[in-house]
Amino acid sequence: MTESRVKNTTRNIVSGIVSQVINIIVPFIISTLILYVLGVNYQGFDGLMFSLLKALNLAELGFSYAAVYILYKPVAEGDYQMICAIMAYYKKIYRLIGLAILVLGLLLIPILPRLIKDDCPNDINIYIPYLIYLSNSVISYWVFAYKSALLTAMQRADVINNITTVIRLFMQAIQIIILLYFKNYYAYLIILPIFTFFNNILVEYSSRKLFPQVVPYGIMPDDAKAGLIKQIKGIFIGKISDVSRNGADSIFLSALIGLTAVAVYNNYYALCAGICNISFAIANALGASVGNSMIKETVYKNYNDMCKFTFIYSVFSGWCTVCLCCLYQPFVFIWMRGNTELLLSNHNMFLFCVYFYAITMNNIRNQYLNGCGIYWELRIWYILEALGNVVLNLLLGHLFGITGILIATLFTIIVFNFVARTNVMFKAYFKRSPREYYIQHIKYILATLVNVVLTYWVCSLIRLDGILGLGVKLIICMLLPEIIYVCIYHKTKIYNESLSWVMSILKHS
Repeated sequence: MTESRVKNTTRNIVSGIVSQVINIIVPFIISTLILYVLGVNYQGFDGLMFSLLKALNLAELGFSYAAVYILYKPVAEGDYQMICAIMAYYKKIYRLIGLAILVLGLLLIPILPRLIKDDCPNDINIYIPYLIYLSNSVISYWVFAYKSALLTAMQRADVINNITTVIRLFMQAIQIIILLYFKNYYAYLIILPIFTFFNNILVEYSSRKLFPQVVPYGIMPDDAKAGLIKQIKGIFIGKISDVSRNGADSIFLSALIGLTAVAVYNNYYALCAGICNISFAIANALGASVGNSMIKETVYKNYNDMCKFTFIYSVFSGWCTVCLCCLYQPFVFIWMRGNTELLLSNHNMFLFCVYFYAITMNNIRNQYLNGCGIYWELRIWYILEALGNVVLNLLLGHLFGITGILIATLFTIIVFNFVARTNVMFKAYFKRSPREYYIQHIKYILATLVNVVLTYWVCSLIRLDGILGLGVKLIICMLLPEIIYVCIYHKTKIYNESLSWVMSILKHS
């Protein structure tokens, strides 16, 4: 990786981690306030609304990923005439996307009551929060959304992260005040679209200041449009599979079991997703550098880089998995103030930990999938993943509740996401068998399993309860897993290469 790519990656990693850490802590506080101040049904209802709007974002057709991919080549070549033409085209498309989300959202209004099995909070009109969430989603596309694609492709995702962090902090501080002093759910929601508007305005201003030479004008060549449309078709199908896996769980739980089950599930999912987002921020910080490298470097070098990044990521993801296994239940027990009815069983908690490891270990590979733009080649596997997840969610969710939902999700992640997408990428880009790559992953899984068992056993010896017990276990989880990983890997070549790369990142931070 060149000096400039290291510098940009470092900057993106630092800003991404800071943004995601704040994005875990403050929403956690808000979710807790909704639970304590308004009640568990409000918390479940809020999770359902969020999942519905996540599903509606299918109207984006995965355009943001394709938009960044198409920009990689002209950015690497410094072709600003092409960049300007692409941005003019994106400006029109994003407005159409916002309109599509608005229309689809309005069409869903008549079926909202059918998605909730038990009663909503008595003093709430389900349509008002839904329309507020919908307006927030539409504004996010109508107001300068296309400028985010430019900053990402230019390896300046840190600008987006910094702006989003500051805006969210202000917004969430106001939401906390509203929940504490006014206890009004509508007032808590209404500021969402306002701050989304200001966030996008600041992104546009920063983009214009950093890259004044990029102005949306000109006509995008027909061959480039055709390539973009083809990629969008593939990504759209992929977005369906992602939404069916990540966004539909709450909808199925609400329809099959009720809002309380949604609240319990979402409490665990929120903690898991928060750490997932930190790990994703690290992987995503590599995205533009990976795309640049795949334009300029050899396939052999890119394969070796991917293996190195995968190893580093396996240590980080494995450590996070260990922490989740050991700290999940005691933390949620304290959070729920000892209410065991709002705790999952241990086997469901462990399934969440497996879910975390499985989904995060795809993140590095996904950066290379995005870099080589083979979305269309993956379309069949996207469809199978979506159908498999929906069918298994309905069947296993009906039979086994939350356990069934988690098993369905894990099956589709492992079979249709990890294995299938990896096979296609190796065939299309690396032109080699993925056997060596799979063997590496098996070794990483075994190392993580050893780490989980040993650390969990040590933590089980701690007889302290409450915050003190959680603190002691946290210290153990901070130190012991890393010692175990060093003992396992310290004599390997990839460990020393990866350590040198990490030190170079720290040097530039």
